[in-house]
Amino acid sequence: MSFGVSIIVFLSCKNHSTKQNDTIMKEIIQQENLLATLQKNNLKDFKWTNEPDEYSISNNSLSITAGAKSDFFNDPISNSINANAPFLYKEVSGDFVATALLKPDFNDMWNAMSLMVHINERNWIKFAFENSDATGKSVVTVVTRNVSDDANGVILNEIDMVWFKLARRMDNYSLHWSVDGKEYKMARLSAMPHSDTVKIGIEAQCPVGEHANHKVLYFSVEERSVENLRKLED
Repeated sequence: MSFGVSIIVFLSCKNHSTKQNDTIMKEIIQQENLLATLQKNNLKDFKWTNEPDEYSISNNSLSITAGAKSDFFNDPISNSINANAPFLYKEVSGDFVATALLKPDFNDMWNAMSLMVHINERNWIKFAFENSDATGKSVVTVVTRNVSDDANGVILNEIDMVWFKLARRMDNYSLHWSVDGKEYKMARLSAMPHSDTVKIGIEAQCPVGEHANHKVLYFSVEERSVENLRKLED
């Protein structure tokens, strides 16, 4: 279990009481941080699409250097498809809830880290903490069904890291974010084409800069069904 991540949550939750922080710690350490089980020479069930030139796994976290012009985006204007950003994933069949704590490098516009579900090159969802050109550091969702949309959400300019949950129930997916790992709000609910098995994992991008040094502090996948996708309740 990842006690290091729990300490990070304490540092980011300045407005919570000690009792509330204790509750957050107990809830989080009960989950399995899959990053704690990985090594560069043994990724177990994980695989790379577009393996980065530089990445490291240490202290139960993953650091990724995304190269120049790296992104996932099926541009609705130019019809170009860009799918060259590093994506570390595992394949999951059926329903699940994936959780990640992401700390992107925001030095350049559109730099982002994403919790991503990938069905095929024409159908995928990117749930990102991104340095948006319109809103700065924001929760951004990109749903791609042949072409990508681009939806800016809540602005979080005072925050450096964000918790994301992406839940699947049959062919429906809900996206939730949190600043403290406890109280989550829904950013989007979307249906996607059917696929028994999908890829779920972490995407790291740097569309316009020379490179970006991103960090994943926690990642888990629970293979279970959520009855209420809006509230993440069974």
